[in-house]
Formats: sequence, structure tokens, C-alpha cells
Amino acid sequence: MPEVKQGPSSESYVEICHCCDMGVTLPTNPDPTKNYRCPRCGAVLVRAREYSFQTVGLMALSALIMLFASVTQPFMTLEQFGVSNSMSLYNVLTTLRLDWGGLLYVFMAVTLFMPLVVLFLAIAVGLFGVVPSLSTLKIFSFSHRYCMVDVFIMGVLISLIKLTSLANVSFHFGFFSAVIFSVMMAWCWMHLRPNRLWALKGHGHFESAEAGKTGVDQHLVVCRTCGAQYPGSDSGAVCPRCGRVNFYRNPQAIQKTCALLISATILYLPSNLYPVMYTDLLGANNGSNIIDGVIALWNMNSRFVALVILIASIFIPILKILMLIFLVYNVKKPGKNHLENRLVMIYRLVEYIGKWSMIDVFVVIIMSSVVRIGGLITINPGFAIVAFCAVVILTLISAEQFDSRMIWDRRGNCEQQ
Repeated sequence: MPEVKQGPSSESYVEICHCCDMGVTLPTNPDPTKNYRCPRCGAVLVRAREYSFQTVGLMALSALIMLFASVTQPFMTLEQFGVSNSMSLYNVLTTLRLDWGGLLYVFMAVTLFMPLVVLFLAIAVGLFGVVPSLSTLKIFSFSHRYCMVDVFIMGVLISLIKLTSLANVSFHFGFFSAVIFSVMMAWCWMHLRPNRLWALKGHGHFESAEAGKTGVDQHLVVCRTCGAQYPGSDSGAVCPRCGRVNFYRNPQAIQKTCALLISATILYLPSNLYPVMYTDLLGANNGSNIIDGVIALWNMNSRFVALVILIASIFIPILKILMLIFLVYNVKKPGKNHLENRLVMIYRLVEYIGKWSMIDVFVVIIMSSVVRIGGLITINPGFAIVAFCAVVILTLISAEQFDSRMIWDRRGNCEQQ
């Protein structure tokens, strides 16, 4: 591994911003009470209030215990027409395995496997002092990005409101331990970001930079996996820390983003027009799409939940598509209007709201798994929920393929004309 070079002095170093590609001077020993941001785009380069690995490891161990309890212990009991049915989270897996295997894989990946990766690595590093291997860190970075425990718990809460209209619901220890687990998991997710673990492999600055100049002007590139800073190349350069091939800009970012957006747009229509779930009540089978569910919740006086579903499942997907189209359109234009900061805010909003559209997917999964009351009431997922899940995944990937550094290239393109 090449020797790490420090910045211009022992008290500071220069880091290339991962968002706008500008060189920024940062202190070697930062103040732990403040965030250090890029002065050009506002991206956080050094975070404040970083808890020790040991503290995060202890929290992860506690979360793991709560997860085990929530999966093995009874979750809730539904009673209707004198018939009761108890279920645990394990029933979700067995039901999906029989009906919709594809949804099972997505559900288990984002709510079980990826959170377990985060928790186990937090315990290994924090409590046992393990330095992860490169392959483990790559898996952790991927899992950290797509972990959706917080979205799942929100789906559980919305499902409970819907369930109260069908049956009497009683909660058990598994439900409360699941809520506690979600809070602990969210805390671990926030305080064990991938850049902290990658720092265990070295500082990551394999070439010194100059403040006030972009990385591409200095022939430097920032790794999109581990954040290492090293000399780049027009044909791509291998990261000396993680081995990924990085370019000054994501190759064919516009084409990849547009292709994924077109696919998401095509699937958006059937995901909203066709039923997302079918309710079989005493032999009467009725299908309902997302709008039908919103209307039903509104009529039940659950107007806040109805608005949440409406925004997350109808507005957010189409809003993400429109905002990404707006970004693609503007990065191809010279930056005469200096909209860079606004475009960056739009891009960060797209990244933040991306996963929350999965709420309705989780609601249907939970409802179809829970409501099995003696054969009297049965809820099954419909094709539309598969299409909607694909829309969410495609928009998430399209946002990743878009390179935010291209936003700031607009200004340079304008100056060249």
C-alpha cells in the first residue's frame, strides 16, 4: 500500500469534496463538537459527535437481542368473528415464500440481512477490535446504503391502523421489542457510517491536494466506495485502498440515469392502476390499488396516515423521476444562471426520500402475512406491488448513477464557451 501523504501542514490537510470535487482545507485534529462542510456545496466532510466504536458495539449487541426477541416471540393477535390468529414476524417469511418469492428476497435483504451485517460488524469492531477485510467493508458499505429498518417499522405502524378496521388487535412482547430494535438500529446506522470503518485501513489520502482547485484540475479522483483520494486517469484508475476502478466522472452517467428513469416511468402506471392487494372476506374477493387504500384510510378518519401513503406512494416516486429529469436537463446546459446550489439541494432531496416509497410495499407484505383469520379473512399481494417495488428500486439506482459533480461542471462548461 502506498505511503499516505499529509496535507500542506501537520495541522491541516486538503480533501477533495466527494459532492462537488473542490479541494477543501480541513484540520488534522477537528473540533468534535462541530461539522466541517464544503464551502462550495455544503456537503459534510467531517461529522461531529462521533461516538466510540465500543459504544456503538454495545448498542448493536442490545439491538441484536431485541431483534431475536421480535422474531421469535409472538408479535400480535387478531380476533374477528370469534376466531383469533396469533402471528410472529417469522410468519411474514413463510407466507411470502408460498405466495411471492421475489418480494421475500427483497424484504429479507433490506430488513434482515443488511441490518445484521451492520450490527455484526459494529459488534466485531467495537467489542472485539476486529479490523474488517476489504471484502467485508464493501459488503458493509452496500448494506448500510440500502438498510430500510426505519421504513419497515413505519410500514408496521401504518398496517396496524388498517388492521384495526378488520379485527381486534392485541400486541405482545415481540411487537414492543421490534419497536425498540428499530430505534437502536437507526442509532447504530447513524453513528457507524462506512467512512469511519474505511479509516481503519488508513487515512485514505494517497496524494496531497491544493485547496480551491477541483480534483479533475489536479488529476485527482475520489473513490466512490471508500472515499480514498489518489491520482486519477482518463481511462480510470484503481483505488489503492479498496481496488475499485474510479473515473473523474461516472462514465455514461446521463445515459444510465435516463435508461433507468424510462424503465421506472413505464412501471409506474401499472403500479398505480392495478390492485396492490386482494382482500378475501367471507368468500368475496376485492382488489384495491394505492388510491383505494388512501381513500379507505381517509374515510376511517386516519387522515394523517392517508396523507403519508399518498405522499410516499404516489407523489414521491413521480417527484423523484421529475427531479432527476430536471437535474439531467440542467447538467447538459452551460451554467449561466448559477443554479448549482439549488440543483445540489434537489439531488440530496432525491437521495433522502428515495427509500421511503417502500412504505406501501411493506404495508402490503405485512397485511398479507398477518391477516389469515381462520380462512374467513385473507389478504394477498397483487401484481402492482411487484411493479411498484421495481419502480422504487430503479429510481434508487438511477439516483446513484447520476454524478452530482457534473452539476458543478456546468460552470466550467459555460466559461469554455
